[in-house]
Amino acid sequence: MRRSKTALAALVLSTSLAAGCTNGGSSSPQQSNPSNEASKAKKVALNWWVDSRDDIQATYEEIKKDFEKANSNVTINIVKTPDDKIGERISIAINTSELPDVQQGAIGWPLTYAKKNLLLPLNDIVDKQDFEESTLNSLSVDNKLYIFPNSITSPGLLVNRDIFKAKGALELLPQNMSTWSYDKFLEAAKKVNDPAKGIYGFGVYAGDTGGDQGHHMFLWGFGAKTWSDDKTKAVLNSPEGVAGLEYLIKIIDEGITPPGVAGLKAGSVINEMFLQGKIGMTFGSLGNVSAFDKAFKEGSAPKFEYDLIPYPSKDGKTSNSILFGNGTWAWNTKNEDKMKWSKEFVKFINSKESMEKMAKVPSVLAARKSLSKTYQPDSIQGKTTKLFQYSSDIGLAIPGYAATRNAFFPELQAAITKKKTAKQALDDWVTKANEIITQNSK
Repeated sequence: MRRSKTALAALVLSTSLAAGCTNGGSSSPQQSNPSNEASKAKKVALNWWVDSRDDIQATYEEIKKDFEKANSNVTINIVKTPDDKIGERISIAINTSELPDVQQGAIGWPLTYAKKNLLLPLNDIVDKQDFEESTLNSLSVDNKLYIFPNSITSPGLLVNRDIFKAKGALELLPQNMSTWSYDKFLEAAKKVNDPAKGIYGFGVYAGDTGGDQGHHMFLWGFGAKTWSDDKTKAVLNSPEGVAGLEYLIKIIDEGITPPGVAGLKAGSVINEMFLQGKIGMTFGSLGNVSAFDKAFKEGSAPKFEYDLIPYPSKDGKTSNSILFGNGTWAWNTKNEDKMKWSKEFVKFINSKESMEKMAKVPSVLAARKSLSKTYQPDSIQGKTTKLFQYSSDIGLAIPGYAATRNAFFPELQAAITKKKTAKQALDDWVTKANEIITQNSK
């Protein structure tokens, strides 16, 4: 999988495209009407499903009013839609022909509908120069962009700097978001590892699907790919993937991770062990820090200095990450008038002007390169934007992706507990994953 070089509160990130532009043009959002004759155009009413984050609802309302003011023939109906059971809601909407026209929500699941011709491609309305290529590639299917990622984050390694400082090991960590090798990573983890005091260098877990992306990122550092380039099959059982898993198991066997890794869940490691000062490094992102800050403020956890650094790689010359967060997409409702205006509205929502408003919301971090420059380089937000260049496709468009995740952690557990070799575990997962892909491609 090729890696291109390129929120505080409950954070994810924001990106967008310039309203009134096609093929990379830029203009004011007020020029959204494709015919510039809104008063003469056919009246259209669009349903806009939005995510349920409280801090951004007022901004959604403002964007809606701005668009309706610029396009008097269009009425936008906002429907606040929680993410829980969203797949079930969409399935019902599809079967009853009640799909929304435009939707705002988590980017982790809509791409599976692209191959079913249920999403509208957005390539012609994106200002590609203002986005990292890897960001757009991660939300594309067959070279067509289907989601504007206007509220995303990229994970790396969360670090408890106080633990490293106490051991005189701060210099072992990468400085200024520089890349580093697995040899350096292991040296740093060993330096702060102190099982007698209940402190471990690296927090690992395999008890459920939570944070399983971190395992894939770890193996990617050895040159492995989870999926084939054409996203049609799982290929994680390559020699590189096996080498990566064997290395991870070695770290676990050496006691550099907390005991009982096979049964530990992400929440236990990140929100309990790490938060209580028992873990030196673990998988995480900007989205975790609001919980840390709240715990520090309430006094439910001892305050410490946390940081975000890149994942290591075998040669130390690059890193690996993925995309989390929210975005905007338009559904193929078969209504030509509505679909035309849906794309215009998507363009407006993601214009630089609209996204400047979103970027002021605590749970949003701009991914437009022109907006991300406003973050201080040494802030968690600024460091997160530097991980965008390493983001790769975790498989959001893979048919049956959620089911492949459910099949992954039992195999990981089997390898960790020595019930299977690393190769057997990856071979078995690849077989199951490809069966799931086949079943969900029919």
